[in-house]
Amino acid sequence: MNKTLVIMILAVIVLSWNFVFTDSKKIELTDSAKVLQGLSMALKYKTAIKEYWKETGILPDAETWKKSGKKIEVDISKSLVKDIEVGTDGPGVISVYFTNKETIRVEKIIDGTKVMLIPEPKGERLAWACKGTLEKEYLPAKCQ
Repeated sequence: MNKTLVIMILAVIVLSWNFVFTDSKKIELTDSAKVLQGLSMALKYKTAIKEYWKETGILPDAETWKKSGKKIEVDISKSLVKDIEVGTDGPGVISVYFTNKETIRVEKIIDGTKVMLIPEPKGERLAWACKGTLEKEYLPAKCQ
């Protein structure tokens, strides 16, 4: 049997062993990764905003979004996200509000901070920019 193949098989077995028998409670995310986890919850909102824009040709403000009846369900209980709103900071803008939680520790106070995902029509597609009030070290590189 090929020596390289045997080494690769052994590596896969060792890595699999670590993933199967490692206690997942011991894995600790960095603070910035915890924020990114919260931001990933906005992906469903980005998709819904894009669909709304394609259907109507406009980006919704908060009132228009509420009237549209689009309801997006995300479980924020295991994240640092306090709330996600559409249109309060501008048409189509997704505002992700953060808070400190007892069960998820973060080094600094992030209560009341937010990251805004800002849609920009570019021809047939929406491009997304972002900015936020979180400390720079917690913001994704794209938002700094």
